[in-house]
Amino acid sequence: MLQHKVRTYSVHSPAPKTALYILSRGRNAGKPMFEPCPNCFIFYCSSPEEIETVYWTFYALWKNGFFHPHLCGSVIEMLRLSDLKKLLLQWIQPGIEKATRNPEMVNKIKSTWELEQKIQEQSKAIQELRHSLVRRYYLTM
Repeated sequence: MLQHKVRTYSVHSPAPKTALYILSRGRNAGKPMFEPCPNCFIFYCSSPEEIETVYWTFYALWKNGFFHPHLCGSVIEMLRLSDLKKLLLQWIQPGIEKATRNPEMVNKIKSTWELEQKIQEQSKAIQELRHSLVRRYYLTM
């Protein structure tokens, strides 16, 4: 049985404070978010610590393409609520329980994200340096 409530987000209803939002449409379906958007599911949590654990669990699964085989649709792919509930029951909920018992895995996933952000910043800086060198030496007379 599911331990968490999952519903389709409605723009007309107020957003709860202790909830996580899961994108439901497009190639990024399954991506966790802290702010709601029109095409998402609400994953209700009981505490901020649980939100963080659930966020990083969904993030790790989304980043590794876990939801791609479960997307349907020919033009705009989507993740069905019924499919998400099945995945929650079979895979995600046990993963959240493991992450709760062993929080160091969540910290490792978070540190890989931070490292990825630093590398992206460095890549942008190198790209800007290359552009400035090209403008300075090749495009000035």
